[in-house]
Amino acid sequence: MFHWIQKHPIIAALATYLILCACVSTSPEAVQQHRWWATLGPVLPHDSFPADCTLCHEGAAWNDLKSDFAFDHLRETGVALNGAHEAASCLRCHNDRGPIEVFTARGCAGCHEDVHLGQLGSNCLECHTETNWRPFGMFELHQQTRFPLLGVHAAVSCRTCHPGAEIGRFVPTPIECVDCHQGDLGNANNPNHQALGWTFDCNRCHQPTIWNAAELDPNFPN
Repeated sequence: MFHWIQKHPIIAALATYLILCACVSTSPEAVQQHRWWATLGPVLPHDSFPADCTLCHEGAAWNDLKSDFAFDHLRETGVALNGAHEAASCLRCHNDRGPIEVFTARGCAGCHEDVHLGQLGSNCLECHTETNWRPFGMFELHQQTRFPLLGVHAAVSCRTCHPGAEIGRFVPTPIECVDCHQGDLGNANNPNHQALGWTFDCNRCHQPTIWNAAELDPNFPN
């Protein structure tokens, strides 16, 4: 064996190196070292962090945060964390997004995916707060669109008219009565609306306060 190693020193050295790498990378210590951050991405070096390491980390093992860890983000960085940001994991913002000044300059989009695909503008705070991310005041905002919600329209589920909301598609949404009520028009047989050509100007007989009742305009269809 020794004679073979003397004849093939490069192969022997390479084999030894690979064995050592396998032992180090699969050791329980190595697995434990990365387990706490494996789901959140690689941590950037804290080369410009304005505090001593022991503020957050245990002295014996830098991969472990202190059990009594309490970081005053406003005092240490000058930036306040409001609402749900305060409860978010540090690594939700400080992972592999790059330098802080780069992704924070993008505002909400620096961390949050725009599920609306740019169709609702870039000012997320028009509909969302930092408290729990859920939208607020949607009815009031909808009243400013080209189709204010009147009568029973105000009680209809959003997805009834916006079926593409699940995939971020909100516009274009048609606003003519027949666009949503084509089936109702086909079932209107007393009298037969389609046979009489009553396929437009629904508002001349129908009101959005109730779907069924209609008050015939004596001048209709003239």
